[in-house]
Amino acid sequence: MSGKIIGIANRFYDRLEKLGKTKEGILVWGFFTLLVFGVICLFGTVTSGYHLVDDWEFAKYVDLMSPGRENFWECMKETVGFDLTLRFRPLYYINRVCMAAVFGVNLTAMSVVKAIEIVLALGFLYYCARQMNCNVCYALLFSLTVMVGYQSAVWWKLGPQESFDIMMFAIGFYCLLKWLRSEKKKWAVLSVIAFFLMSIYKEPFILLLPFVMLYVVYEQMKGQKVTIANLWNSVKARFPYLFAIGFILVVEMFLIVFVIGTNNYSYVGLDESVTLDQYKQAWSLACSTDLKWYVRFGTAMCLIMLTYWEQLKKLGWEILLAASIILPQVVSYSKTAMTERYILPAVLGVAFFFVIVGCNWKALSGKRRIAYVLCLLLMLAAHGRVTLREADYFAYRGNSVQTMLDTTLKYTQEHEDVRVLSCFGPNLEGNKTMYYWMRIHGYDEVFYWDEDRALISRWFGEREDEEDVLENMDVVVMYNKEDRHWCYEPSLDLSNFTEQKCGTITMYFRNQE
Repeated sequence: MSGKIIGIANRFYDRLEKLGKTKEGILVWGFFTLLVFGVICLFGTVTSGYHLVDDWEFAKYVDLMSPGRENFWECMKETVGFDLTLRFRPLYYINRVCMAAVFGVNLTAMSVVKAIEIVLALGFLYYCARQMNCNVCYALLFSLTVMVGYQSAVWWKLGPQESFDIMMFAIGFYCLLKWLRSEKKKWAVLSVIAFFLMSIYKEPFILLLPFVMLYVVYEQMKGQKVTIANLWNSVKARFPYLFAIGFILVVEMFLIVFVIGTNNYSYVGLDESVTLDQYKQAWSLACSTDLKWYVRFGTAMCLIMLTYWEQLKKLGWEILLAASIILPQVVSYSKTAMTERYILPAVLGVAFFFVIVGCNWKALSGKRRIAYVLCLLLMLAAHGRVTLREADYFAYRGNSVQTMLDTTLKYTQEHEDVRVLSCFGPNLEGNKTMYYWMRIHGYDEVFYWDEDRALISRWFGEREDEEDVLENMDVVVMYNKEDRHWCYEPSLDLSNFTEQKCGTITMYFRNQE
């Protein structure tokens, strides 16, 4: 039976392999385009509007660049300069300000740009796998394993940096592979540029550069015995490229550690104030939620590979390469564990080892190969279900928020002297969304509820800290239990208000006397 299945699979693979480069390209790019745009259009994430997260920044930049205030360059300088006092991601904010300058607060247009990034990431990851001797099916499996799952939030969320960075990594790694196989210097130059752009967009992706350097040495060492002399000769043969990548790594890490500082990286490294039990709780929770399918199927695939113990011991280089991706990310997120979008880029190591290495491993054969590939397919299927579920919730939540914003704005336009109370704290970004979105629409009478101090006051703008009372509020907005940011019921007496539910948001309007 297993022989028949393998025979059918081989005939299918052979047919795909004989497509030709042009037909293969049309098939692959068409598939990824239909997949990404199909998901975001079918579930409505592309038109879901504002979410009470990073989207407020676009409204802020539009407000800053409004007539009579700052121009584009002043806004850019202020935004990038401020972020460099906290983090090292200059290209991210350059991109954010440019997007706001071009599209304003048209989040649908920005969502399309985000989707294009995902399509490009999927496509170049596929071609990376093809360069590493994978057939069409395994290359598709590699690309989808990296991008499908809880990390698929980067397909539609406009704040995360991972979509751009994984795209730049895929482009850079593809160019690297092209250079290693063709020896044409233009590919090496393009690779260094792509990796540099990746590294100045979000800091965890800087930690992929050691993997890049190791991979270059690994390719140069193929067929040679691992000795100090051979390693040194391999480094010398690729020294200019290794120096360029190493220089980027060293300079950027120096800037982060000694110039910018690491105090603002709350998720990074070990912390004396965090107990061992807290570390265990964070990772146990992640392994039972967002990482659970990697843990379950990864364990099964490792057990299958262990049945080839003698041959497995020969995969030292490949294990080291996978570890060089995964372990730095585990250390970086040691306090919080890896969830949702933070699974990127560590999942690259998982996909590299289990798909690129495992599926090309000649020792793996017979029923054990069938079981191994079945594990990969089931893991992808489980993550595919997660992607669809998360897309549905994201659209629902966005529509809830946008309905609340539109309803609130309409109410302020139809009534005089309206005051709005936002109860989204402690989610500061939720309150900032209220402030900047209402402000760019000509309204600036939003107050904020502080549950700990039982205080109503302004939090932003020229009249920051000005206090008021509930009796003067006309509209109150807050999360309800359907929203993942919900954490408490505000201790407010809303008996004189009429409740109106907007999905994950609940609104209250003062009864007219």
